[in-house]
Amino acid sequence: MWDWVRRRAWGLSGKLIASYVLVTLGVVVLTETLVLGYQAPRLENDTRLQDQVGTTAKVYLRRLRELYPGTVPAGTLLGDRDQPARPGHAQPTGDGLTLVIPGIDGPIRDDQAVTAAVLIASNGAIIASSAPSRYPPGRRAGDGVPAAAAAAIARGQSGDVGIDGSGSTGYGRVSWALLGPVPGPAGSVAHLYVQAPSRSTGFVSPIRAWQELRRMSGTGPLLWASYLLLVMIVPVGVLFGLLASGRLVRRVRRLERVTVAVADGDYTVALPSSGHDEIGRLEANFTTMIRQLGCALAAERQRATSDAATAERARIAREIHDAISQHLFGLRMIAAGMRRASPDDPQLRAIEHISEDALRDLQVLLLELRPTNPYGIGLAPALREICTAYRDRLGVTVDADLADLIVPAPIEHALMRITQEAFTNAVRHGKARRLAVSTARCDGNIELTVRDTGIGFDPVAPHTGSGLAHIRDRVAELGGTVTIDSAPGRGATLAVRVPAP
Repeated sequence: MWDWVRRRAWGLSGKLIASYVLVTLGVVVLTETLVLGYQAPRLENDTRLQDQVGTTAKVYLRRLRELYPGTVPAGTLLGDRDQPARPGHAQPTGDGLTLVIPGIDGPIRDDQAVTAAVLIASNGAIIASSAPSRYPPGRRAGDGVPAAAAAAIARGQSGDVGIDGSGSTGYGRVSWALLGPVPGPAGSVAHLYVQAPSRSTGFVSPIRAWQELRRMSGTGPLLWASYLLLVMIVPVGVLFGLLASGRLVRRVRRLERVTVAVADGDYTVALPSSGHDEIGRLEANFTTMIRQLGCALAAERQRATSDAATAERARIAREIHDAISQHLFGLRMIAAGMRRASPDDPQLRAIEHISEDALRDLQVLLLELRPTNPYGIGLAPALREICTAYRDRLGVTVDADLADLIVPAPIEHALMRITQEAFTNAVRHGKARRLAVSTARCDGNIELTVRDTGIGFDPVAPHTGSGLAHIRDRVAELGGTVTIDSAPGRGATLAVRVPAP
């Protein structure tokens, strides 16, 4: 069990799972860093600004009640006329707890929100404001304040405790507070609405943002949620890694098992392709490599066997030539001398003829045993070499019409052996003194024809020798055909036709 766990932990599956966990952790940490860097300062600024707007609204409400104990005249310019207007910016006072509300009696750009105080009647109409060009008296306040503030004004929700929030207006995002009641004209009840534009911040240090977030929320749900998210990544990453890497690891392990089998010498294993990706192509290429390697080893074994057989044939030929051939030659010379001494002795004449025939048959046998190289100089030169050997050593006339053909080595070797077998049969059994051999390519086939002027034979009659059987077997292995045309007294013709690319 421990070995299995160790292999999983340190194997490909463990490394993939670890990489998935690390990548997921990296993505989450990067995401949290970006969120903290961009959103936490905004949250901090919005929270601080909201506190400043609420405190400013309470302070300004007391100030209005002190300045106007009876009623606030309609159209009064609220705010501080001595403070410069800075649309789009919320300017804190010296203590940092409240905001400066400038009295703006001039025009204001439409693309920026301003810090403003607006006195709104219970029916939603503006009584007075610190920016008359933006919030003119008599206009409905709901058109220029956030939707939540407009709804609160419509429901008459305010009071000394007040309500606050943040939202968007047609001039930008603002933080706001709504308090009341404030004495309005002719004894009407009014609400005090105070707003300030939200501060825009860029990216700040995630460590500083995290510290500010902790200061703001303590050990609240936001921090615990981030901690829990980081902890949950590990099992989620492990599960995702197992699901994502399971099939990949199984395919790699199957490839490993086949590799071990091939290393042990088993070239019959099959590795089916399980896809069109890189591993699928690797499986297909590996299967092709196994087949090619098996064929190469089989060819090498066949070549080694052929080389061993050739060496053995050469050894036998040497033994026959050095021993039996010399004895037969000596016997023929003795018989020839005795016949010259007694020319009328029929037995001596018979001994001389038998020794000559035996020596001739032995020379034919030596030519048959003569080694040939199946991977040698080509089909036409090899056949010419065979023709030269029969012409020089046996005195047989050989006519050769050989085309220069390039054929695979197995076909070349088979055609050389067939020619050698046909020549041997013609000389030994057919007593032929003239041979003819030709080769040609026709319709994707190689045609080999051997003719002789011997005594001929009946092709359908049973034969004791195995030469023709060997020729038919070789041609059948190549997927070709053999045609024999012969009759007693008129020689023989052997035609072989084998397919060749």
